[in-house]
This record gives sequence, C-alpha cells and structure tokens, in this order.
Amino acid sequence: MHVTRYGRRAASALAALATLSACAPPREGPGPAPTAGPTPAPPAAPARPEAPPARRIEPEVTVALLVDTTRIELAATSGLEFFEMNTGQRLGRTQGGERYTVSSDAAGTLLIAPSGGGAAGWQARGTLVARSRGAEPVQINGQLYRGSIQVRSPRAGRLTVVNAVQMEDYLMGVVPREIGQLSPGMKEAAKAQAVAARTYSVARKERRVGLGFNFYADERDQVYGGVRAENEEVNRAVRETAGEILVYRSTPIDAYYHSTCAGQTAAIEEVWNEPPRPYLASVVDINPATGQAWDHTSSRFRWTTRWTGAQLTQILNRTLADSLPAGRKTIGTLRDMRVLARTHSGRVRTLRIETSAGDFTVGRDRVRWILLTPEGRILNSSKFDVRVAKNDSGAVTEVVADGGGWGHGIGMCQVGARNRAVAGQDYRQILLTYYTGAEIQDLY
Repeated sequence: MHVTRYGRRAASALAALATLSACAPPREGPGPAPTAGPTPAPPAAPARPEAPPARRIEPEVTVALLVDTTRIELAATSGLEFFEMNTGQRLGRTQGGERYTVSSDAAGTLLIAPSGGGAAGWQARGTLVARSRGAEPVQINGQLYRGSIQVRSPRAGRLTVVNAVQMEDYLMGVVPREIGQLSPGMKEAAKAQAVAARTYSVARKERRVGLGFNFYADERDQVYGGVRAENEEVNRAVRETAGEILVYRSTPIDAYYHSTCAGQTAAIEEVWNEPPRPYLASVVDINPATGQAWDHTSSRFRWTTRWTGAQLTQILNRTLADSLPAGRKTIGTLRDMRVLARTHSGRVRTLRIETSAGDFTVGRDRVRWILLTPEGRILNSSKFDVRVAKNDSGAVTEVVADGGGWGHGIGMCQVGARNRAVAGQDYRQILLTYYTGAEIQDLY
C-alpha cells in the first residue's frame, strides 16, 4: 500500500477503545439479621466475579471494487440471490453457474438480466444486493469475493460496485498484495502486516463514508485482491492476529507503511504537512549485527532515474502548470535544479527548480509528483540527490536523480519487516520498532 494522507482521522469514531474492559466491582451479600445476644458472624458471601472484558464484534467493511463502470457480470457456483437493500425485498434467485449482467438505464434503474439473453430478469431501484446461495464467493467479472456485492447507479448508465465483507476476510485479500511474495521464515512479517492493515482499516473506516463505502480497493487505501489474492500462509497469519490493532493512548493509530525506507524511516512531519506523532517518528533501520540496512535487499534500496532536458521540461510543463505565474502557459526553459534543504532522515525538504518562467520551490513528498519519471510514474521516493548536466552554452542536457527507497517512508518498512522476520524477530517486536510508543491491543 502506498497510503495517501488526505482525509480526516476516523479514530474518534472508535474512542470507546478507552474502555475495552468493563469490570463489575465485588459485591457482598446482606449481613445477618440482629439478634438478642452475641451471634457469631456468618462467613462473608463470595465476591461477585468480575465480568469478562467487553469485546467488540468483528466489523464489516465496504470496499469499492469498481467506480463509474457501465456493466458487470455476476455469478456463483451455487447460484445467487438478489435483494433490494432499502426494502429488503428479494427480487429473485439464479441457478448455480448462471451468469447475470447488471446495468443501469437512463432513469438510473438497475437492470438484472441473464448474460446470454432470453429469460426475463429483474429491476431494482436504489441499491441492489447480490449474495451467494451457498458458502462460496461471488464472482464479479470473473473475480472472486467473499461477502456480498452491492450495486448502485450514481447517475444514468453508470454503476458503483461495492464488496461488503467481514474485516478478517478483507484482510486476507489485502495482506498478500501489500506484503508481497513471502519466502521461508517470513510469516512474522505477514502477521505484522496484518496488524498494521487492520489498524489502518479501523482508524480510517469512516473516512469515505460520504462516498457510500469505506475503502477503495487500490493504492488510495490498501490494495485488495479478493479471494484470488489469498494464500494459506497469509490466511493463517491473519487468523492468528485476529482482532489485534495498534493503539497509542488507547486510540487506534494511523498505521502508515511503505515498501523501502533505505535504512531510515521518515517522521510524518518530514513528508506531509502534518503535526508530529510519537508513533510515527523517524527510526534508524540498521541491523546492528551486520551494519547493513534491514531493507538492503530491496530492488529499490538504491535507484537512479534519468531525464533528458527536453523530457523533464515537458513533464514540468504538466506538473507545475498550476504554479505558473499569471499569463504564463509554460515553464519556458529549464535552467537548473538543486536541493536546498533536507529533512532529518535525509529526504528532500526543499527543491529549487529554476526556469526562464521563474523559480519554483517544491517541498517534501510533493517532489515525487513533480518529478514524474519518463514513463509517467511518480518518483520512487523523496530521498535523492540531483545532478544537472549542461552543454557548453549552458543548456540543460540531462538531469539525474540518484536515490534510495520506495514510498513515502513513514511507519513500517515492509522489506525491513520481512528481513527482520527471517532474522528471528516476531511480529510484535517488528511493529513496536517501527511504531514508536504504540501498543498492541485486542479490539475484538
């Protein structure tokens, strides 16, 4: 996941975590009735046992699989049931293996019809719910998802498709996509990823509620691949940490994570315009036994990106368009580029871009979106040096960025976590190293 920072924190919606256990005080039975003479005191009634800790029920989450699409095809091995969400009315059932297409007409009515044509289908207004008639997943355009499928038409002819799924089932489709292929000995890294992803989900569950779902299924939140992303080793890691989240002062944390930190993670205020958070401080990520960075095996531990002067000029004309002076439509000629200041962890704090249209100052993680690669991707990280080559007349011929790391650099370094697991660290040690001062707590 390359998680973005925007949106309000949803941790306040879970403030009840501060009272995860509800304990009744000991209570004794009534004393003896008065008598005319001294009477031995009866034995005290046994204290009332404490109530077991209150636990929350595993939450359901809603994940946007498709937004602004025109039609989908649904099926299930044992057939489907269709309902209208608002009324609870069951519209109909399909037989095992039958495929049905859902689309929207000009009035925004949902049309459900057999994919091969022929038999009449059904119509739904509002939100359509499709569930498997058995225990197996629902197929959407050939992809498999646990839970149920919600389909609505936000406007004529267009569909939004959402998967409503239990939290742990959701994580089984997230963790493999986020932590990557696991080598032998990396199970503890998968468990660390499961706790981090669960924490992110709990803390930010209400962030997109106005859109009608909790999360996108891509890098805007956490990458979710449904059943076909799952593997048994990761499923075990999710089950063995079920309900566990990271908290700071009893509140779920923003458990950001990234691929490669290049030997040191970034504090959140170094990267984004956010206040410092103790659990998102910069962590030196070096193995004391070897002197090497824990993530030195990453393919992007060190990297180089090159642009010709013409390529970078064309890119900057797009990425700096909203920063051009009034009346200017282009940056003109790129004249120079240099790093003016760095953060504590060595990332770019201030980059000066000099052009014939004026000088531009770019800060923090935004440099990755300004210096797009020649292929159009964001720059791997903001931890880099710049070299500018010029010809005899002073024109820029080439710009080279020599850098390290992949992602924003905040929170858990995933490649570092994988190598820490191989070295024998358990998931708790891994998490509490990257999230300074946090605690692991059972939510449900």
